[in-house]
Amino acid sequence: MVSLAVAMASTSAFAQSSFKVGEKEVQVHGSIQQGFVFSTGNNFLTMNTRDGSAAMTDGAFNLGSQLSPKLRVGAQFYSRNIGDLGNGQLQIDWAFADYKVNSKFGVRAGKVKTALGLYNDTQDMEFLHTWALLPQGVYPLDLRSVTIAHIGADAYGRFSLKKAGSLQYTVYGGVIQDDSKGGYRYGIEDQGMRFTRDISSRGVGFDTRWSAPIDGLTVGYSLLQAKTDVEVTIPSVPFPVLVDIPVQRRQAVFGDYQHDRLRFAAEWRQESMEQHLTPAIAPDATITARGWFTSGSYRLNERFELGAYHSRHVPDVSLASAAADNHIRDNAVTGRVDLNNFWHVKVEGHFIDGNGNISYARGFYLRSNPTGFQPTTRMLVIRTGVTF
Repeated sequence: MVSLAVAMASTSAFAQSSFKVGEKEVQVHGSIQQGFVFSTGNNFLTMNTRDGSAAMTDGAFNLGSQLSPKLRVGAQFYSRNIGDLGNGQLQIDWAFADYKVNSKFGVRAGKVKTALGLYNDTQDMEFLHTWALLPQGVYPLDLRSVTIAHIGADAYGRFSLKKAGSLQYTVYGGVIQDDSKGGYRYGIEDQGMRFTRDISSRGVGFDTRWSAPIDGLTVGYSLLQAKTDVEVTIPSVPFPVLVDIPVQRRQAVFGDYQHDRLRFAAEWRQESMEQHLTPAIAPDATITARGWFTSGSYRLNERFELGAYHSRHVPDVSLASAAADNHIRDNAVTGRVDLNNFWHVKVEGHFIDGNGNISYARGFYLRSNPTGFQPTTRMLVIRTGVTF
């Protein structure tokens, strides 16, 4: 991956860059981020953060072109090396054609960003957010590659409600890709299990957002229902086990309010899944996980912004949430400095209680904490990035 120093030196030259193919202009944009993390208590995101780690690099490069007044095409390539996550593999974040008939109706097809909650479809735009890490109880960096997009199609549009504001909708369906270098696999493998084939997941969903007549206020609801098949080997079982999840339902209720330099946001997220094993070595079960966050930020001037959030995640709401392995509570405080229009630095402190269930990929892994987990983690994250 291109070094951060080279990217910083060349950013201004590439800003707003484009080229032509025939008569069509192709716009080129991208970003690269570098992070440093130091923690007490537990190592985080598969990095050796207790000794301080700079193994947190990622970058994206995208191209897009308006082929006609109604048709636009684009694609983004992404790579990351965050501890064991990604390992520098080049991925296609998204690649689709978008045909917009009018403001009320359009369609997209290809690998399309998944509209789910406030920030799911902007996870690839780190430079837009106040935070060095989005609230991990709802937007875990471990799962970015399997949540950001689906291979399929969307229908979308916006309707005016006149004095009542406007309503935006997205309806979609498709296949959710597996990630062999992602957090979900690592959490399962750390328990001694192994995948015998790729994870197969497909689903349908919708997202609706109401822009209220109150200036700057948006509220919304998202639903994604998927079916997933996983085949694993378990140390105590002499044959492969098929894990069938016929219903995996993710719901989000969210709100965002922006006024002048002030912004407040909140989101509640719930994920329920039915689980059936073949052979039936354990009874069928339904597990419900829940997470939420509230956040606030204030931009002091064009260069400086301050913010804070509180994030929670409970892997199984049927169990006692007080147990350290069944909750993660994270209080974060952030300062962001925009050194110029293309280069920013974020300094963020995290005060984390609990480590959650390792199967749910929320930052804590046995492979990087082989002697066990501590009940609390204090963490400093410094992240800088450039865009062009």
